[in-house]
Amino acid sequence: MAAQGKRMKTHNTPEKSYDLERLIFFSDGVFAIAITLLTIELRPPAGWDGSLDGLVNGLQHRVLYYAISFVAIGAFWMAHRLVFRYVQKFSEASSWLNILFLLLIGLVPLTNAILMEAVGNSLAAVEVYISLIVLLSLVLGLQWIFVSLVGKLVDPRVTTHFKWVTLLRLAVIPPVMCTVTLYSGTQYGLLPTLAFVAVMALISRLVRSEPFGKAAPPEETPPIT
Repeated sequence: MAAQGKRMKTHNTPEKSYDLERLIFFSDGVFAIAITLLTIELRPPAGWDGSLDGLVNGLQHRVLYYAISFVAIGAFWMAHRLVFRYVQKFSEASSWLNILFLLLIGLVPLTNAILMEAVGNSLAAVEVYISLIVLLSLVLGLQWIFVSLVGKLVDPRVTTHFKWVTLLRLAVIPPVMCTVTLYSGTQYGLLPTLAFVAVMALISRLVRSEPFGKAAPPEETPPIT
């Protein structure tokens, strides 16, 4: 009976659905709150003279950092969804890795506020922000390694090639994209930044792999004689 209690909860058990649903709902709530906190930091610039030019000049960097952080949180939500799309078994260890990941997601509004307050002298703030994105990517990559390669909690049909390509998309592309986007936005403005984001999004779309490989051809039925 004790061995049965320790058995991993499998895909077709009510306990698995309940545990995973609670984990995913909790995660979605943290993502939603983090994005909401980003919006709270948007307010009219101090000393605004009431003119449109003054409003644009006072808000352009704040709006840029808000947009970058909003997209970053959205991208990590998409990556998180990708990870749990293939998970079929619940694990306490994976849950703790997920909590660590959400803890870091909760820090994104703070680092975004630091960027907004450090406009014009923001190199240290940019480095702090990028460090957080790198940590987020590493923790999510570690979680994927655990569920797909160590704990084997994902669908057994998922190919090894897909597992490694997904690790690349989770742990490498986000920090590279964020680093160049922030430095580009700080040095060159909005349009070059948007162009780079579009190129990186295209590259991310190209770095893909079929999760279950190519479908095996159907077996031929011998003719009836």
